[in-house]
Amino acid sequence: MSEFANSLELPAMLVAVPLLTAVVVNLVFNRAKIIRAVSIASALLLTVWTALSSYGAQWFGGHPALFGQRLSLEFVFSPHQQSFIFIMSLVLLLVVLVSTGSLTKNKGPYIALIFLLYMSTAIILMVNDFYHLWIAVEIGSLVAAGVVAASGESVSQKAALKYTFLSAFAGSGLAIGLALILGLTGYSNISDAIAYMRTTNLGSMSSVLYVAFAFFVLTWIYAGGLAPIHPLKSEVYGAPFPHATALLQAQSKFMLVAIGLIILRVFGTLPFAKEVMIIISLITMMLGVVMALLQSDLKWVLAYLIISHSGMVTVGISLGTFGGLVGGLFQAINDVVYMSVLLLCCEALYYFGRGTSMKSLGGIAKRSPWLAVAILLGIFAASGIPPFNGFQSEIILIQTSLSLGMPEVAAVILLVSFTTFVALIRAFYSIFLRPAEQVQTGVPGLPGDSAPDQAARDPVPTMIYVSLAVLIAITLILGVYPDLATGFLRPIAQAVSVPWSL
Repeated sequence: MSEFANSLELPAMLVAVPLLTAVVVNLVFNRAKIIRAVSIASALLLTVWTALSSYGAQWFGGHPALFGQRLSLEFVFSPHQQSFIFIMSLVLLLVVLVSTGSLTKNKGPYIALIFLLYMSTAIILMVNDFYHLWIAVEIGSLVAAGVVAASGESVSQKAALKYTFLSAFAGSGLAIGLALILGLTGYSNISDAIAYMRTTNLGSMSSVLYVAFAFFVLTWIYAGGLAPIHPLKSEVYGAPFPHATALLQAQSKFMLVAIGLIILRVFGTLPFAKEVMIIISLITMMLGVVMALLQSDLKWVLAYLIISHSGMVTVGISLGTFGGLVGGLFQAINDVVYMSVLLLCCEALYYFGRGTSMKSLGGIAKRSPWLAVAILLGIFAASGIPPFNGFQSEIILIQTSLSLGMPEVAAVILLVSFTTFVALIRAFYSIFLRPAEQVQTGVPGLPGDSAPDQAARDPVPTMIYVSLAVLIAITLILGVYPDLATGFLRPIAQAVSVPWSL
């Protein structure tokens, strides 16, 4: 690994650079050229820096340990964090390229929120203490609400307001959970707290762990929009601009991973802990795809599929074994990539003047064949069809479920893959293949002329096609060479895995 960046400096820089970028672009407000130059340069720096950096940790205060114990505030940058933050940085770069070229007003505050969203996710991925975890989850929740509200639509503002209210309850629950762990062990550092619980007989105080587990699971559910709050999270995904949803869904997936790994490390040996997590995951998977089949707008189909595939990520983490963890973590990376493909295709549809409703669009394949090819490849990846990346992670999860004697889990994964294909192909036919003459005209609330064969109002920006090409290439590369990703994930899977017992 290259010594491009000092391992002790990188964790702090992954927080400082996006924070400073947010301050600068917010100050210049609507100076489009300055905002575009600064934001692209910062996103490119984060992407390259993350890819080329060495591993290490940062202890705030400069002292790594005292009498063999860590200080409470600690960031860790290891192989699996590198893979997740690199993908997050790449999505950030593509989102910045697309958004700075399409927005016409309030660019500064909006781009600032985008970088703060990235910053909170990086903290959650690297954090090794409960205090920073709570702070980062709170920041991420508030910033996500701001990104959702930034589209200016009434539905977006309502979704952001409801999400803000719910985040207050989830944040309070996490605060209570970490307070219980702190009171039980005396440590806010996660590694120190785990070491204390493994070497100390807690006696009757062990019941406190069950209460703390309940609060952590509540935060886990909220962070990724798992059942039963999936309807609210679907509004968070469906209401903003599609490029913003690409970053929001990456944040949610990686929050699920980071918090899920902490739950497994701290509470993985508790009776029924993994069973509870698996049940929540399976319910989320099934509810998400069912709701996706009922939608008549591509953006909302994707919103519910993001929910469903979040459950696929968490089911791998919930299995807790080496194979389950590798499959679940790999699924998180794959899901972020192919969902970003589909969301950017959704963004491109706005340039045809009729939104993303399946009732108001038709014949787009003739007018934009490259866009049709891109979304079709994204559908194949999301449905787990080889040689795309979705197949590799799903087959790992299926094989692990069968090896643990859980064919019902494998069956649900297969059902979700098939139903994902059906929901997306239905949308693809309606928007791209259905003859334009069959399109409903005069749909209330949709912009544009009533003529079904109206030409695109504006050409689709080149940056959208460039971004799609990059992401589709990654789906194929990871589909053919999955070890490029799983090699980074095996060390944490080996370290965290807990033998399954019924």
